[in-house]
Amino acid sequence: MSEGAANGAKENGQADPGARLEAMQKELDSVRAQLEAERAAGRERLELAKRIQADFDNFKKRMQREKEESAKASNDRLMLDLLVTVDDLERALSPSVKDEELRKGVQQIHSNLMALLRSYGLREIPAEGRFDPALHEAFAACDGEEGVIYETYQKGYLIGNRVIRHAKVKVGRASQEGEQNG
Repeated sequence: MSEGAANGAKENGQADPGARLEAMQKELDSVRAQLEAERAAGRERLELAKRIQADFDNFKKRMQREKEESAKASNDRLMLDLLVTVDDLERALSPSVKDEELRKGVQQIHSNLMALLRSYGLREIPAEGRFDPALHEAFAACDGEEGVIYETYQKGYLIGNRVIRHAKVKVGRASQEGEQNG
């Protein structure tokens, strides 16, 4: 190629192959350096994610342990409070207790036990008026006004708004005769 042709080729954007190769090598080195930097950043993010996951797992385990310890402490407190009732019952069962004293003692034990349970949030479910399936269990039915509670077989209880035992009740139902005549 003549000198003029070579100059014309350079002017047209065609560079010397050696210079092009050198430029491409520099670009490749730059891309490799960027790639290595991204790999290093990726490794750092992965390590950070692993540390965060380990911290979260430790947090969950700690919360579970604290929850279990709290439940045990609550149970211990309840048992300790109930032991007072056990002591009262043992005194009531003493051979030296007379019948009338026994009756009064059992009434007092019942009163103390109910006060203790109320202090833990226990409330009795009202068992008069209208039947509510969320609070009552229809244990029996009788002729009478539909849905009215006529008798309570077993008291029900709530803790907060949560039913822990439904009240077992006898509920009125309209008689078949009355429906046919109506």
